[in-house]
Amino acid sequence: MLNPKDISNYHTLTKAQQQALEKDMQQDDLSYLSSVAFEQFKVSESEIHTLHQRIDKKTGGSGASFNTVLISVLCGLLIGISIFFVIFQKSKNHPSVFQSIEEEKNSHTLNNTIRQADTLFPVIEPAPPVEHYHTIENNIEEPPQPETMETMSSKPLTLAIPNEEENEDVIFAFTPNAPVIFIHNLKVTNYRLYYFKQSEAINLDANTGLSAQYGSKADIERPNRSQINNYYAHKIIQQAMRLFDSKNSANCIEELTLLYNYNHDDANAQFYLGMCYYQLGKYAIAQSYFQKNLDNVNNIFHQESEFYQALCLLNTRQTEDAGKQLQHIVNNKGFYASRAQEMLSKLAK
Repeated sequence: MLNPKDISNYHTLTKAQQQALEKDMQQDDLSYLSSVAFEQFKVSESEIHTLHQRIDKKTGGSGASFNTVLISVLCGLLIGISIFFVIFQKSKNHPSVFQSIEEEKNSHTLNNTIRQADTLFPVIEPAPPVEHYHTIENNIEEPPQPETMETMSSKPLTLAIPNEEENEDVIFAFTPNAPVIFIHNLKVTNYRLYYFKQSEAINLDANTGLSAQYGSKADIERPNRSQINNYYAHKIIQQAMRLFDSKNSANCIEELTLLYNYNHDDANAQFYLGMCYYQLGKYAIAQSYFQKNLDNVNNIFHQESEFYQALCLLNTRQTEDAGKQLQHIVNNKGFYASRAQEMLSKLAK
């Protein structure tokens, strides 16, 4: 390191000392400038010491270390804050952040929707009652039947089991006593017994007389039988159920009449003939078929026949008899009990 005293006494130094001093001064620009200043102004060592004391006095002396610590702490805080913002910004770009924001927006929208709809009371129209004879539950689609063999299996009719508390009040008059299948979602009983004989399809060609409701055979629409040229009983009941399901009552009557003329005890023909005439507004005829069905040993359609016979009585102004039958239906607590009670309430007004 250059000695200011040597620089000030440059002229008194030997030649070798002057060369060494010049060499040291030429090591860097700052040293060179310092040496020039020392040489020009002839600064002594005491003056430099005095300058150091003034600098210490201005900077506070021992307080310099405190300033250093304070500056270090501030720099550390700045670095920590910078790292925090870098990490936070990176986490905002993560997909889970957008997902949480989206969920929050959806929740906010849902809450607003609920608040707006709090005072709204939508009108819910009651679904029309499903008839006991026309159901989709446990529906069995009928596979194509061979002309000589019965392949459709029967199944017992299942009814809702009442609560244990009501067991003593249940009247078992309507416990099913015959097998049931479904064709076009319509209940059909004794399919094998009525429409097959010794495992062979019953041909009704000999029982194709003209029904009284037609003027001539030209008035009868028989699209299926005109193609197959036969009158197999199981085909006729299938066609009749299709026509009944499509509310084609007139043609359904023609099909069912063939079955009824062949077998007056056919519970399917009795009940569905009654329903067809009821739908056509011929209540007296419908009432007679319902009564035939009620007299039948097969009780699969007894509940339906009782209820619709009561409606026929109402439509023919036999109010007193209709009220008695409706009350009987309510007392039996069957499938139509609630609807019969509604009808009684209307009669009482």
